[in-house]
Amino acid sequence: MSLPQNPFASSTIPSMKKSPSSSSLEKRDNLNVDRISNLTDDVLLKILNSMPTEKAVQTSLLSKRWEGVWKKMSCLFFDMRNNLKVGVPLYEQSNSIAQLITKVINNHSGNLEHCKILHMTPQTQDGTLATWIQSLIHVKHTTNLGLERFRVYRGEKACVLHLPPNIFSHPRLTSLLLARYKFEFAHAFNNCSNLMTLKLYKIKVAVDVLNTVIASCPSLKMLVLEILSCSQTGWLKIHNDNLKFVHLNCPEIDNIEVSAALLDIFSVHDIELGRASNIVLDAPRLLQFGRRMWKVHQSLPHIVYNISCDTQGNENIGHEFVTNIENYFLVVFATMAVNVDMVNPKEVYMLKQVLDAWARDLQMLEIFFKDNDIDKKEGESSIDGKQNKWGNWFLDVDFRVRSVCLYNFNGLDEDEFALAASFVIQGKMMENLMIETSSLPANKKLAVDTAVAKLMELPKGNNVLIIECI
Repeated sequence: MSLPQNPFASSTIPSMKKSPSSSSLEKRDNLNVDRISNLTDDVLLKILNSMPTEKAVQTSLLSKRWEGVWKKMSCLFFDMRNNLKVGVPLYEQSNSIAQLITKVINNHSGNLEHCKILHMTPQTQDGTLATWIQSLIHVKHTTNLGLERFRVYRGEKACVLHLPPNIFSHPRLTSLLLARYKFEFAHAFNNCSNLMTLKLYKIKVAVDVLNTVIASCPSLKMLVLEILSCSQTGWLKIHNDNLKFVHLNCPEIDNIEVSAALLDIFSVHDIELGRASNIVLDAPRLLQFGRRMWKVHQSLPHIVYNISCDTQGNENIGHEFVTNIENYFLVVFATMAVNVDMVNPKEVYMLKQVLDAWARDLQMLEIFFKDNDIDKKEGESSIDGKQNKWGNWFLDVDFRVRSVCLYNFNGLDEDEFALAASFVIQGKMMENLMIETSSLPANKKLAVDTAVAKLMELPKGNNVLIIECI
């Protein structure tokens, strides 16, 4: 029996047949439908892209006008959990829902910007997932693809991802997310110079296979790894001079080596005490300001962030990821080190966003002020070269931290002083505000001592706060 023309047809879709009602109501209803149907495809697609994919496909039943509009949607999202029924064998449901998803993908016309599929184990085993990937990448030319296997019951075994070589290699595919799979081979990633973002969540894989995957993606700018287990020991090697952002959650990997000349954001979670010394980081843009934090606090969940934007004010590729707490699955960092140019209003705003997202129950926050007396590198110049006075701009930050330490603090800089003053006044520091002066020349140290004295005279939001130079 052939599948229905509309794979997600539902009895809940309103009928277009006339029902007994007053003539005035009929005219009003027809007028409303006509107004929507007369909109351009671009406007209708904006409406459909805001709806669940199943509901968007169902609109093809409304009228001839709507019949093919959904096929031009730029985003598709399938979650097989939404269609499961009680009392029907799970495998039978899995097959039927997968067939409907296949039909939607095949009937879609044009290219896709985004597609995400949450599926069950059988699609990984019977070749359906490989068919979807082939169609989405090499036929629909999807730009951003996310695939996740969800567990139907607790204790469900890891599922090996069997895919043909080079399947993720296509110039249109730039972002890939894979979750809850087991990798035995890396050949699916052959020649993946197209990928700029790779996110692997809850993946089981041997270290040598993972190294091959990473080495096969030389253009990566963002790498997110949540590795559950490995079948052999060894060094995880991340060597890529295009990387801007790296997040690691790999508790069972003993040795990690990261070499990335342009790395601006590096975060690590779930490191067992005693293993931190086996993380080797070669990232000059981070270590030039975060070296102390890295040595002292690296055994704790931490993030090091060189806040930067280009001359047009465009943010670092990882900034949106960092400021969206959902991306970290409620990770709570113990320490954070940030590097910021207080003369650059865009960077100051980005700092505020970071603190809004993460400055809750931190043990240590370290802020390094970029030296505005020296020539800045490309991408770090101040916008318009103007001094901006932030005043109480940071007072409304949802801020809570045990200790704050300021580095390269300029006692004569009004912006830096305003930021420090807001920390003192709002009372969200539990113990210490420390200002590092040991590395300052004598002529600058006097100005800093004067500024610290002024900070001590401010009304404290926390009476037990200690302000000191170190």
